[in-house]
Amino acid sequence: AKIILSQQFSMDSVRGLTEFSHLWVIFSFHAAKCQSWKQIVRPPRLGGRKGRGVFATRSPFRPSGLGLSAVKLKCCQTNKDGCVEIIVLGGDFLDKTPVIDIKPYVPYADALFDAHSDWARNDEKKLMVNLAESALDDLDERQKLLFKQREQFIFESLALDPRPAHERCKDGRKNQSWSAELAEFDVSWIVTRDICSIISVKTNVPRL
Repeated sequence: AKIILSQQFSMDSVRGLTEFSHLWVIFSFHAAKCQSWKQIVRPPRLGGRKGRGVFATRSPFRPSGLGLSAVKLKCCQTNKDGCVEIIVLGGDFLDKTPVIDIKPYVPYADALFDAHSDWARNDEKKLMVNLAESALDDLDERQKLLFKQREQFIFESLALDPRPAHERCKDGRKNQSWSAELAEFDVSWIVTRDICSIISVKTNVPRL
């Protein structure tokens, strides 16, 4: 991701920033403002059925509308318009997301090794993802090449099982398919046991 600072900030404002490997980025959930927040949220990791207070979740629908993301810092540079750009990896935000503040990640203070959670853990099982032989039949050669370039992102996204949490226990339902827009593609898939099979890929990218 590319964070572009307003023109009031020069390279002086990021002097010494590259002495840190990671940053905290505080931002606004600008695309979530069309929905109001609720005091009780149903986190996907609890199956989408059990409720928790909004302040006990990472829901993007928040009273403040603020988000927090830890990112890896790649470099700082100046663009052709003279604005400072901070290049980061792993940002949990969208294109045009308003960034409110940036702070360095300080390992001795920010990494709390005795911290724990009863349910928000990184032990969620991932799906195996495969591509049906006919899935790309609607794409021409140029579109297929673009899909190949995006394949790792698409496969990794589907491996996380983006279905609604309460639907994940219904594996094997006859011909139940799902779809999502991933990169430039509309991807449809089915899940059988722990295998995600991509059955159709369409795109609005112009044909040759």
